[in-house]
Amino acid sequence: MKQHYRSVIRINTKRVHQTYGCLNLNALVISLASELHSKEYYSKLYESFKRFLRSIEGIKIIEEPQYSVPEIPRNEYDLAFVIILTGGTSRLAERVARKLNIPIVLIAHNRHNSLASALSARERIRKLGVKVLLVLANDEYTLASKLTPIIKGISTAIALSRLRVLEVNREGLPSPRAKYFMEVTGTKVEAVSYKEVLERAAKASGEDLKEIRDSVALNIDTSGVDQEYLDKSLRIYYALRYIVLEKGYNAVSIDCFPFLVEYGVTPCLAVAMLNNDGIPTACEDDFYSLIMLFISLNFTGKPGWIANPSGATDEGYLRFAHCTVAPSLGKSCYLVPHFETGKPYAVTCRLSGKRYVFGRITTNYTGIVLYRGKKISSGLLEPGYCRTQLVLDTGPLDVDKFIEGAVGNHHVFMEWTSDIIEAFKALAWWMNWHLEIRN
Repeated sequence: MKQHYRSVIRINTKRVHQTYGCLNLNALVISLASELHSKEYYSKLYESFKRFLRSIEGIKIIEEPQYSVPEIPRNEYDLAFVIILTGGTSRLAERVARKLNIPIVLIAHNRHNSLASALSARERIRKLGVKVLLVLANDEYTLASKLTPIIKGISTAIALSRLRVLEVNREGLPSPRAKYFMEVTGTKVEAVSYKEVLERAAKASGEDLKEIRDSVALNIDTSGVDQEYLDKSLRIYYALRYIVLEKGYNAVSIDCFPFLVEYGVTPCLAVAMLNNDGIPTACEDDFYSLIMLFISLNFTGKPGWIANPSGATDEGYLRFAHCTVAPSLGKSCYLVPHFETGKPYAVTCRLSGKRYVFGRITTNYTGIVLYRGKKISSGLLEPGYCRTQLVLDTGPLDVDKFIEGAVGNHHVFMEWTSDIIEAFKALAWWMNWHLEIRN
């Protein structure tokens, strides 16, 4: 079993976004046309659309344009892309949507009354009670730029419902918050007790610890720390990885403060490294943040960072801080005592990103509140805060407005990408969540 564990370590250091995202998409592409229109009017554009769509894993294309409802098996696909090649197809699109009864993304272009029919089709499909989006594109490059974040958002939402989450708590049974999380998201949560984690941690051999120690040292400066306490921290990391990989979990939520009291060492390093390995891991048993950590991996290819709002600077910038940053998000990372308790070990880094999106799931799992900001400074800036700190310029959003509207404590930071907001819109559409962007 030890050899199995070590071999998995090497495999699993690849980022999780390489196995999530579009791989979860199971979609059908149908193109609709009127027989009144000659194929020569739209065939070149359609072929260019198909070039892009063929590049997406998990998509099946009905190659020829359809003039009537094709034979389509129900309950086989999660989503359909319906290309409106010509006018005179809105009723046909409605019949296709009724037969499939799955969410529809309509794709229209500027010519041959395509957009006019797509607008009519959208209203007809809405009246059926079927979810529908409309995208306008006139070439494959525009189609790619518009569909890529939509696909990213939808596939992430689908993957979210299929997560297997490990909850770590004292009792070893799913907590009430875990049960509520399962109820509203469709995920599966199983629990393990502190005792079981510590029993597994105790079984780490000297060779296991050396391999883990060397792996951590590639990302975090561990010089100058107490070796005994470092090894205790590494044993937690070893144990959680072992359980996750052995049982096939792909996310972790740990009730960490009672664990700290019982074990005398924080799981901060383990949380940081699990996130670094591409296993979304939330501290303080925060399932709201766990969702956002998972989203970050899928949307940006990098871990998210959970942080506490920690007031403001004298210049009026917002300050955030926490002790569990994944080292791949920063530079000059090293270990320091945990802020609240002084116990070993917390992680501090200077964050590498320049612009961020950050936010939180609402407490009833019906929405996402997002903010945007630019980094002013980061790192272990002052001793009176958690060990990685970020000072952020949020533009017109001042500190008082943020505090007044905040829907909870932890907020998850993601590095900015050009399509991240559109991906959030698609995810919210799929999940029937309200999306609010406050600055």
